[in-house]
Amino acid sequence: MTYGHICSRLILVCVMVLSCRQCYFAIYIDDVCTCSKFYRYSYVILYADDIVLLAPSVTTRESMFTSCVVELTYLDMAVNSKKSCCFRVGPRCDKHCKNIRTSRGHLIPWVDEMRYFGLFIVQSRTFKYSLDHAKRSFYHAVNGIFGRIGRMASEEVILELIKTKCLLPILLYGLEVCPLSKTNLRSLDFPINRFFMKLFNTSDIQIVTEC
Repeated sequence: MTYGHICSRLILVCVMVLSCRQCYFAIYIDDVCTCSKFYRYSYVILYADDIVLLAPSVTTRESMFTSCVVELTYLDMAVNSKKSCCFRVGPRCDKHCKNIRTSRGHLIPWVDEMRYFGLFIVQSRTFKYSLDHAKRSFYHAVNGIFGRIGRMASEEVILELIKTKCLLPILLYGLEVCPLSKTNLRSLDFPINRFFMKLFNTSDIQIVTEC
């Protein structure tokens, strides 16, 4: 299914985090994945102890969730409600929905922002993600490097440190699988330009552009 086809529908995402051992993964993965076969336009994504349920309606999402809980209960496993959430993407993303409960009576809330593998996805009519957390982490890492080595190292060494320790693993993490709009690119340019201004001790963006 293409990205456009997915976003044209209402996607209800239910992220569940389990507490399990690695040897259990091979046992439950096959049976849990079968939950999506009985519902049209629904999918189950599993990685380690994370389960993502994609459903086109609230009813389907709740049915899939119940099926997963039944299977996990059979395996003597439970959903970690403190790390689980429900999330909506689509035309009705701002409509209120009732929270669902686990088999132990814990609520799984609806959220406006969800973190999955380091990428923060925000509630929107189409697939959208936030770069705010990545930029804050980038600033923190850059300031940490400057605080440690200051101006003692050469510009080449500082640039290599920023590239390997801050730019690739923090600011650009996971973006190779995400569509980047012009707004996203401008948002990414800003912290990089601010870093070069600090490195070259200038406030002139023209100097940064030429360098």
